[in-house]
Amino acid sequence: MNPTRFRLSRLTVLGLIVGQALGLQTWGSVAIAQSPNGAARPALPTPISPSTLVGLEQPPQMVLPPSKTALPSGAAPSSVNSNNANIQKGQLADLIGLYQDAAFSDPVLTAARFNYQASKELYWQGLSLLLPQANATPGGTRYYQHGVGQTVVAAGPGNSRVFDQKNYTVTLTQPVFNLGALEAFKQGDLNTKLADMRFYLAQQDLIIRVTQAYFDALTSQDNVELYRNKKSLITQQLDAAQAKFDAGLATIVDVNTAQAALDLANSQEIAAQADLVVKRGVLEQLVGHAVGPLKPLVKEAKIAGVLKDPRTKSKDTIASAIADSVNPQLPPGQTLEDWINQAETANFNVLAGQLSVSLAESTYRASQALNYPSLNLIGTSGFNTSNGTPNSYTPANTNVYNNTIALQMTIPLVSGGFNSAVIRQNAALVDAAKANYDNARRTAAQNTRSAFTGFYGGLASVKAYEAAERSSSSALESSKLGFQVGTLINIDVLIALDTLITTRSQLQQARYNTILNAIKLKAHAAALTDQDLISINALLR
Repeated sequence: MNPTRFRLSRLTVLGLIVGQALGLQTWGSVAIAQSPNGAARPALPTPISPSTLVGLEQPPQMVLPPSKTALPSGAAPSSVNSNNANIQKGQLADLIGLYQDAAFSDPVLTAARFNYQASKELYWQGLSLLLPQANATPGGTRYYQHGVGQTVVAAGPGNSRVFDQKNYTVTLTQPVFNLGALEAFKQGDLNTKLADMRFYLAQQDLIIRVTQAYFDALTSQDNVELYRNKKSLITQQLDAAQAKFDAGLATIVDVNTAQAALDLANSQEIAAQADLVVKRGVLEQLVGHAVGPLKPLVKEAKIAGVLKDPRTKSKDTIASAIADSVNPQLPPGQTLEDWINQAETANFNVLAGQLSVSLAESTYRASQALNYPSLNLIGTSGFNTSNGTPNSYTPANTNVYNNTIALQMTIPLVSGGFNSAVIRQNAALVDAAKANYDNARRTAAQNTRSAFTGFYGGLASVKAYEAAERSSSSALESSKLGFQVGTLINIDVLIALDTLITTRSQLQQARYNTILNAIKLKAHAAALTDQDLISINALLR
């Protein structure tokens, strides 16, 4: 909701609702402070700032490095063609380019954008209920009269006459007191803010989905390359075993073992290629065009800098020993407790739940207003003209102006129990909204905890896998040397090779999962922006 627009509209209706604002509105705020069903309301976080609630007239623009130019918000996704051209040129696709394409072609975000635009109109619909309503009613009647027997309707021949009556009425209705209309106006404002939260969620969700799909496809791409390297190394080992067998220095078992390992590596490569097709398909579904080879993550990438948090070894809050990199002691504002507090107060799902509680309470107050009287100021202006009247047979021309002003009060008396049923229904919905809000806070806290430990635990896993990779590489070289001098058999070399390939695959997966957990952690804390994608994209080459 634009604050300027809200202030202007508030001034517009101030004179219309001053009675309500000073009267029953104050009473309503006191009466509804407690849950309609007596349930305690969960503590609400500090209200979000007006700048957070400002509705986006256009989706946020991608902030790109100097080498790239942001696409205008209203432009067609011409980058689709450029990406297809890049595929034909053999260029590697990167995360920023694919996200930019997805922002213009993803059906989920497109639907969210239109839903956002539609929800903004709820504010104006609510405001209209407090503003004057005017209607015009024009009318015209032509009479054909014919006298029968002794009744004379006209002095002329045929005892017949024709005359016209014309009129119009303009009615202006101004609500003076209508608590239901006032609550409907508030609901329109709340619905607009709720639309903001949902659109922000859709934007963050797109970043996560694109990043997840990118690294899933990159994992499959890496696996294809790993199994190709594995095949090459096994082929070399098969040749060495065959040469030793031909020289009488090895048995046929060594040759057969190497051949079996090569056949298995072939099947693994085929499965990895099939998985790559599927994972690229998910990415293509998001960006709307074919996707070629992806830029890999550089081996020396400092993924710890994704959150830009220095890490140290420490103990947790109860002084229990913990892993080196899980729940480390971080500067103020970056501990697990800080992240959870941020998520519980700023997470878009939590804010949406908070707004939903306010919306449900407003709906409850509006249902209570069904039992309250309403008062309207009604003014009419009309004009009647005729050259005759049906019951007077004397020709006469009349021209009459009618102007009236009145106060009209409507007092509900009996509704057959309908109003009471609606009030009870909305009271239950208030408690349901509070329960959903509480669940959103708990879910945000748990998701933040999971992403936080996943990120810092992932950093520890990456270090462990890097050490394991170095050890596995050394073990493979030692096994090859032992096979050459005859102290080891071929199966020992193949086992060492398989261990190295598996370790490298797990290392790559750990690095990608760590980055994804960083993205999710920021999303849960409502801190994820496209700048985070730019930081990650800088780690790709």
